[in-house]
Amino acid sequence: MKLILMIMLCLSLTAGQASAHTVFAPEGKKLKIHWAVLQAKTGKMSDMAAISVRTVAKSTSNEAGTYSLYGAVDKANPDIMRLLEIYEDEEAYAVHTASEGYKAFVEERKPIFESLKLLPVDAVVLEQKKNGNGKFVLLRLIEVKPEKLEDFKTLITQEFTRAVAEDSGVLGMFATSEQGARKNFIHTMEIFADAEAHKNYAASEKYKDYRKKADTMSSENVFENNPANITLSTKGLHLSPDGQPLSVFPLGKPNDAFAQYFDGQSYLAPLSLEQVGIFNVTFEPGCRNHWHIHHAKNGGGQILIVVSGRGYYQEWGKPAQELKPGDVVNIPANVKHWHGAAKDSWFQHLAVEVSGEETSNEWCEAVSPEDYAKLR
Repeated sequence: MKLILMIMLCLSLTAGQASAHTVFAPEGKKLKIHWAVLQAKTGKMSDMAAISVRTVAKSTSNEAGTYSLYGAVDKANPDIMRLLEIYEDEEAYAVHTASEGYKAFVEERKPIFESLKLLPVDAVVLEQKKNGNGKFVLLRLIEVKPEKLEDFKTLITQEFTRAVAEDSGVLGMFATSEQGARKNFIHTMEIFADAEAHKNYAASEKYKDYRKKADTMSSENVFENNPANITLSTKGLHLSPDGQPLSVFPLGKPNDAFAQYFDGQSYLAPLSLEQVGIFNVTFEPGCRNHWHIHHAKNGGGQILIVVSGRGYYQEWGKPAQELKPGDVVNIPANVKHWHGAAKDSWFQHLAVEVSGEETSNEWCEAVSPEDYAKLR
């Protein structure tokens, strides 16, 4: 029993729901993301949208690499539509622009077309529910203090992931950063079921706490949009608990007994409680435990067997070690370390506790957000 309790302590997981999905590119590919600012001639945006539905929208449904084209019309200037376009990679974008539907859209819009600007960006956090229809959309341009950029990215990633997972009215939360000299400029799109859903989210204590922290690091402009009709895409979603299993092992349940020792959401599934305790641990993207030490007079320590996804293991004073399925990590007793998921990947490992004499566990500080953000 003492052994099992120690394993539970070492692998305790934060509570939460499992309805957030991450948009990601398969291993070996890099998402191509840009913002498209499309301007129609005065009073012609509704005609432009109709052309889009008739042409390009039909072809994108058959393009596996076109993950999402989420757009909204600016309330202050209804001749402008801003779209967040996410593709599996550069090749997928080339397939999209070469399609007959896209070519027809470009040709048919000419009489009412004013201009198009593309802004390439990098993903910070891309979270959405698996399905839903968004009627209310907000966009933000956030200027982050350069020295606070990594802290802000960590903060917004945690909040956007939490909001989609916990709030039924929050359908999608996307944050991207500009490239080059303006990398501290963050563009976001927030998709809600309706205006009431946004009102409830903005009034929540967790959002208010996020705002207090964010406001010390940044300033922003908010772009309100006309009522929208965004149907969430199911393409490009990271494998998640309520979909197909990550591995043959069960996901288990959230465990909040020691949530203070973890950053992010994880799950715990006991596989063996006899002879040797073995647990399957699932980390959502970005989740990791704090630095900790398995103390023992003799024996002791822990063994990790990676079964799915991508993550990291790091010992104090050494570089982080990337982990993939099939990797095995032998963690000696009395060694300070941490382990968890990569920013863009779910991660599962089996945790096997090694028997020892006078065993105990010591929790230490959290992994530095700056150091974690440097991991690729």
